[in-house]
Amino acid sequence: MARFYFVRHGDAYDEMGIQLENYALNNNGRIQALQLARRLKDNKFEAMYCSKIKRSMQTCEIVNDVHKMEVIYNPKLNEVGGEIWPQPGVKSEPEALNNFGRALTTISGFWKKLKEDHKNQEIIVFTHGNWIRVLLSSILAEGSHECFFHFVIHNTALTIIDVNETTGFESIITISDAGHTHLYDSHI
Repeated sequence: MARFYFVRHGDAYDEMGIQLENYALNNNGRIQALQLARRLKDNKFEAMYCSKIKRSMQTCEIVNDVHKMEVIYNPKLNEVGGEIWPQPGVKSEPEALNNFGRALTTISGFWKKLKEDHKNQEIIVFTHGNWIRVLLSSILAEGSHECFFHFVIHNTALTIIDVNETTGFESIITISDAGHTHLYDSHI
């Protein structure tokens, strides 16, 4: 069995509720990343992947401070859709999901390669909310944009997927598990 941990980056929204691509983690985001690092401190990952966007890289660096691993940075893990895509719970017409099909193809291809390259391993992947929502849509609904609308992925939340090496069956263990942000009292 292979286990994949997909992590959305920590909070990077500014005081106006805006998060642009080059934004760094805010104080809350750094605390969330520290809480996640504490939660995952005993995991033995065989590989660590990260998007090439600052907020994701900073989240990865904080968690990796415990693991001291070589990080594989890949732009295919970068955010998709950005602010133009509807947020969870907002019904929209398919055309509002500009480039959804292209994102789905890229993410599905990356997921396939991850599964091929990491059989019977424990892998952690730092990415973004829409990226994880597209991945879940590809697994649960063959890439339907209708499924995409139903997921909320919290900052530093874990979405864990197991893959049976014999059958290839994907079991979704957790979706957006951010329990660590409520379990520990952390201060910076």
